[in-house]
Amino acid sequence: MAKFSFHCQNYKASQICAIDKHNRRLNKHYHSNPDIDTEKSANNRIYVAPKETLFKDCKNLIDKKVVAYGGRITKASNWLTECIFSYPDELPADRIDEYNNLILKYMGARLGEDNILSCIYHGDEIGLGHLHLCLCPILDNKLSSKTLITRDFITSIHRIMPIILQNHGFDIESYEETETKKSGSLSVREYKKAMEKEKEELNNKLDDMVKEYNELAKQYNKLLDEKAELEHKNRQKAYEVINQQERSR
Repeated sequence: MAKFSFHCQNYKASQICAIDKHNRRLNKHYHSNPDIDTEKSANNRIYVAPKETLFKDCKNLIDKKVVAYGGRITKASNWLTECIFSYPDELPADRIDEYNNLILKYMGARLGEDNILSCIYHGDEIGLGHLHLCLCPILDNKLSSKTLITRDFITSIHRIMPIILQNHGFDIESYEETETKKSGSLSVREYKKAMEKEKEELNNKLDDMVKEYNELAKQYNKLLDEKAELEHKNRQKAYEVINQQERSR
């Protein structure tokens, strides 16, 4: 049984040209790159090719779907998200296209077909063959990789894609929680959540203790004032008694 492998990376505008050259093998020479075997170039596949260049297509899409609606773009904005899906060695070599097309179809339905600007499979590199799926992270006319490509999104891909592939006859393992266990049966996530809850409860208790201390301090200071006032009155009363005795002599 094979394992499903997927990860993604966000890129700034200045990085897109290099990604395009690498994915489409636009550089003149690759002899200096030991990871690429040019004799296996026939194993590469292009499912979605840029209309012009990856950078121009990305810019045009951002202008059309973000800038036109008043969206703000900064130098810190991530223009591109590249998702990489490996093709396991355990799977039949003649089903690569079917495997990749299932991924492309699902990602298009999930993120928008028009947001996918490039989809290229590399079979000429050392290691597993892999699919480079490049998309512009646009959601609701906003360019925001942080909103779209979240931890929950990545986890959902790991959960859902194996099910889709299994339904099409691919011998792929189902997703399993990989977090190590702590504190009995609690997962790391549950453990952290419990710690946060405990921290919040302790903070609330501390706030109550501070309030109680302030109230006690207030009462103590009030008693000190009352004591000082009582002592002052007693001294005055004593002086009056002494003066009265002196006058009566």
